[in-house]
Amino acid sequence: MKKRPFVPNQLPMPELLDMQRLMFPLMNAGTKIAVYNEKLKSTKINHTNLLELFSLKEAVESTKIEGTQVTMDEMLNYRAVEKKATNDILEVINYMKALREGTNLLARYPISSNLIKKLHQVLMQGDARGSSSVAEGEFRTIQNFLGPKGATIENATYIPPEPQLVPEYMSNLEKYINNNEDDLPLIKVALLHSQFETIHPFTDGNGRTGRILVPLYLFSEKVIDEPNFLVSESLEKDKYKYYALLNSTRVVIPDKEYYPKEYELKKKEAKKSMTEWVEFFLNACVIQADKNINKIDSVNMLYDATIAKAKNISNTTTIIDVIDIIFMYPIFTTANIREHIEISVSTLNNYLNKLCESNIIYSNGAARNRKYYFYDLISIIN
Repeated sequence: MKKRPFVPNQLPMPELLDMQRLMFPLMNAGTKIAVYNEKLKSTKINHTNLLELFSLKEAVESTKIEGTQVTMDEMLNYRAVEKKATNDILEVINYMKALREGTNLLARYPISSNLIKKLHQVLMQGDARGSSSVAEGEFRTIQNFLGPKGATIENATYIPPEPQLVPEYMSNLEKYINNNEDDLPLIKVALLHSQFETIHPFTDGNGRTGRILVPLYLFSEKVIDEPNFLVSESLEKDKYKYYALLNSTRVVIPDKEYYPKEYELKKKEAKKSMTEWVEFFLNACVIQADKNINKIDSVNMLYDATIAKAKNISNTTTIIDVIDIIFMYPIFTTANIREHIEISVSTLNNYLNKLCESNIIYSNGAARNRKYYFYDLISIIN
């Protein structure tokens, strides 16, 4: 039988959720995220710098789900000494830019199709993967499909809705996002993510765009104080389960009037699948919140220990300033530090040599563009 494009249900669809089953994971996720939010307010280092590292980790993990090979260490090296970016690095950079652009736009506008198109435009800039065959920031006008490498539409894993229906479905999604009657944003964000991926409104870049919408939506609903709760690390760990559960939500429910028996069976199947997806997403939020809480605690302890060691080297505020920059750039050059604080080359080199002698940081020993590595922090972020 020839496969046909999927016809999704429009949102909301409360009848397709087992709320009794979801109540505990919902409460658990909400509690964990609230604890993470509070932890961020008490970080020993500048929390903006910490969030920059968290966001970079998110960008690496989100693009990795889509097949990039770039690592966190490679991105930290790139930040230290910017050189020509590979396509994989460019994809991560674009992800970071899109997250910042979305945050800026949310200060003026609600989440809308236009905002989503802007995110996509930024994501696909330059030579990022898929950009050459994609209309940046425009909904698709052709039929797309999902499947393993080399798949055709005949043996596709999933065929999204026909292109002429995309604006209608995205309009429904936009209304759902901005309907304030629903007071369960963590349930809602799981549903809007699955619906966005089901619509697959762009020719490419849908996964990256959909995952960026998660923190932006939670930020807009004041679940988090900044758009910094990023779940791609947890999703990447269970990537194939993530894809399988998303795909399982795409159940065709026949017309009740003409097929009453089949309708009840398919509705039951859809409710089970949608509930399993939301439960998985909520549990991913719990796992990610726990990881972030542990990272913040570890960074705080490392900061205290590093400051104590640094004061044994020099009891000046300048070396504290140097340490603060090192916590921003776990891989760095002297130029990175001197961009942020006024310090002579000789004084800085003296501090760095002593930090190396104390085994706080390590150098690659290069005569030019020498790089330093703060492995304790790199280990925590990774």
